[in-house]
Amino acid sequence: MPKYDRIIPSIKLKTPFFEMIQRGLKPEDIKEAVIQILSPYFENKRLVGHHAIDLLAPESVILARLQNDPLFLAGFENCLAIYRSAKAANSQSCFESLAWWQPQVILSLSKFWTILHLEIDKRNLEIEEFLHECLRNIGDIIEGLTKPYLKILYHQLKIAQGSVISPEKVDSLNLGQVVNEFVKRITLASLLVFPPWSIPLNQWRNIAYHHSARIQNNEIVCWYGRSPNIKEVKLSTDQLLQVVQAVSDVFVSLKLAHTLFYVDNFENISHFSVPPYNEREESGFLNLAVALASQGFEIIEYNKSQDEARIIVKDVSNLDPANRRFHASQFLYPLWLSTESRTLIVEYRERDNTPNLLVSTFSDICEKIYNSELEIEELAKTMHMVDLKTKRTIKPLSNG
Repeated sequence: MPKYDRIIPSIKLKTPFFEMIQRGLKPEDIKEAVIQILSPYFENKRLVGHHAIDLLAPESVILARLQNDPLFLAGFENCLAIYRSAKAANSQSCFESLAWWQPQVILSLSKFWTILHLEIDKRNLEIEEFLHECLRNIGDIIEGLTKPYLKILYHQLKIAQGSVISPEKVDSLNLGQVVNEFVKRITLASLLVFPPWSIPLNQWRNIAYHHSARIQNNEIVCWYGRSPNIKEVKLSTDQLLQVVQAVSDVFVSLKLAHTLFYVDNFENISHFSVPPYNEREESGFLNLAVALASQGFEIIEYNKSQDEARIIVKDVSNLDPANRRFHASQFLYPLWLSTESRTLIVEYRERDNTPNLLVSTFSDICEKIYNSELEIEELAKTMHMVDLKTKRTIKPLSNG
């Protein structure tokens, strides 16, 4: 499907799992690595082990990347500390606030996918178009993606400080007010006024939204502030790309802190009313694709409709296909969780792309598993299996 064409190759490009599998690590080794990297940031360690692959694998990849940049790792850790301080000060207000803000989180994530789908390769653009696209990225990331997380964190900060303030009041604040409040805190100043330019995040947003930039002697000159205190900064094209990346890393740091705390405390947050919302399909697909990658399977084709969801997965390991193909059959239920289609089909291909096994089941079986009417093991007894080499049907629970 076209909208997944950009996501599928990015899994291979941006996650370390395929390389780890090819080096000889087993799926259980990768799960242990995911648990190890995430556990220090969770209070509920059991939850990390339970959801390491199906839910938290993408977050482990993001955290591993942030660990290579002390500035943004510290920013993430300081944000997480604010959430924990709010919980310690007033857990009910902390959780109720997170429930109230959740629709805005979902909207932000929806905008993320829109921005991703509209992204173009800037390397071959003329400088005028390059500038336009970079400003569009900066403005969209800050205003559409980052601002909701900043307001959520601001609300948590006020709860931690013992202040009584409604989420509606926080939501009415402009970006500059929120950023200025955080800049007063030494621990967050470097995240929101990142070096080497030391321009506050809201001013980068203003530069982008007001197109306060011009090209002069093949340099990009940006300006911000109000007369008579207008300030200028000169950037090369490489430096402007660095700004785009830094703005993106600010968003990632804020989002990761929120996500880990929300998952860690989901049971408590769920006691409060969360308005209904629709999550983008791409989010479910990303979790599925990264989970499969952590097990050494690459999605090479994905098609989904209400009637049928079908994935073709290729093995990237050097393990015996005779055993690995039955491992691939375990992806039927996660595929249903991601799509809720009536028919679920998984095709397993060997490392050299040879079609090996086709497995399928129906949504009514998956629904019964979801509702605890059936054990997950029952799926293996009811699914349909075809050996694609011999074109013969395999009896359930057979070893082939």
